[in-house]
Amino acid sequence: MKLKKWMALGLAVCLVLTLAACSSDTPVYVQSVRNLAGIGGIAPGDTFGGMVVSENVTEIQKDSEKTIKELFVKEGQDVKEGEPLFSYDTEELQLTLDKQKLELEQLLASIENYKTQIAQMEKERNNVGGTAKLEYTIQIQTTQVDLKEAEINAKTKEGEVKKSEDLLEHATVTSPVQGRVQAITESGTDEQSGKPLPYITIQKMGSYRVKGVLGELQRGGLREGDKVKIISRTDPNATWTGTVTLVDYENPIGKNDQNGGMIVMNGGSGSDEMTNASKYPFYVKLDSTEGLVMGQHLYMKLDTGDGEAASLSISSAFIAYEEDGAPYVWAEKNGKLEKRTVTLGEVNDMMGTVAILEGLTEDDFIAFPDETVCRSGAPTTHEEVVTEETGDASGEEMMPEGGEMAPEGDMNMDIAVLPEGGEMAPEGETAPEQASGAEETAGDGETTAETTAPQGELAEGKEQPGTTPTEGKAVG
Repeated sequence: MKLKKWMALGLAVCLVLTLAACSSDTPVYVQSVRNLAGIGGIAPGDTFGGMVVSENVTEIQKDSEKTIKELFVKEGQDVKEGEPLFSYDTEELQLTLDKQKLELEQLLASIENYKTQIAQMEKERNNVGGTAKLEYTIQIQTTQVDLKEAEINAKTKEGEVKKSEDLLEHATVTSPVQGRVQAITESGTDEQSGKPLPYITIQKMGSYRVKGVLGELQRGGLREGDKVKIISRTDPNATWTGTVTLVDYENPIGKNDQNGGMIVMNGGSGSDEMTNASKYPFYVKLDSTEGLVMGQHLYMKLDTGDGEAASLSISSAFIAYEEDGAPYVWAEKNGKLEKRTVTLGEVNDMMGTVAILEGLTEDDFIAFPDETVCRSGAPTTHEEVVTEETGDASGEEMMPEGGEMAPEGDMNMDIAVLPEGGEMAPEGETAPEQASGAEETAGDGETTAETTAPQGELAEGKEQPGTTPTEGKAVG
């Protein structure tokens, strides 16, 4: 009857474990909402450094064939429209112009000479005949080709002279707009387009926006359309509001770009010094620019638009729902687990997060809604337990309350399945309610017994319709 004993053993172990799980005080692991809200990269209260920049930028290229004689401005300087920025070397320009004019004069003289030659040859051709006349005709045609070529070269040279005269006249380049000199680049090329970088970049006055910087850990935590509150660094009462219009992940900021500020986490002190970590610029369109000046440094933080901190956003996996669809979370309160109703806001399908408008704060702790462990009043823990065998997080190993795990191989093999309401029969005996019929004598002194299986189980050794007879040997 070893099969029955194994079945009985399995049933008993399952029963013990189930009772242990139901009555166990195993703590439920809860996690910080502050940390969960930071999954997207930004938690409420995080502050960013920013700087007022122009929405419109003017780029001025220099002539690579010319030499810069003098630069009149420097980075960060405000300039007016028409104000000189730099000048070319006029001495070199004048030499070039003089040379071009001389070459043009030579070409014009050649043209007049060719015309005179053609007229003279045509006159002489009229006074000859035969072979001589044919030779004059060939010479005239050759000279006409030279004349045409000289006229083309002269026209090209006239264009060069005019360009040099214009450059000499405008040897001093002026600013086409009123703004602030953002950058002066002596050399270099754009990494994406391969084109030369602009010599001078000017941010136009009047069309302000705020530029900030996201660190690699904050990537994905800020989206276009997010509301931002902007605070003056020198006067906390001076505030502005705006909307994120662009998070530029396609153009990471280089190490030499000093515009904008790094993230200031949880109100700590910020720094404008750029490091080697990847950083991405984002831009905020201002609702009002009154009181702001170009290049002004500011603080920024997420905002709902009414001056309060933005709502929390956590993973949607932590939200459970009642049968009527009401959302709730398993939250910690005084070291115990409770079911807490929450009010949900915007869902971000791309990030897999949902905003919590009411019911939670960043100081709360919540558990993953696992129906097998979450129940009201269950104890909580902030320490995650990891088992050695599987490496999975879990609570304490399940065992009978107050008991010890049996050593491997010492499991009690004498447990049998009891009929409902029955008692365990001594080893080798048959329970009274199970006995039916008399034992028959077998050929070798072995005995066979017909037994009735409790609650519809198949009796050993008894032939059933449509089955093959089976002999069962008594082992008691």
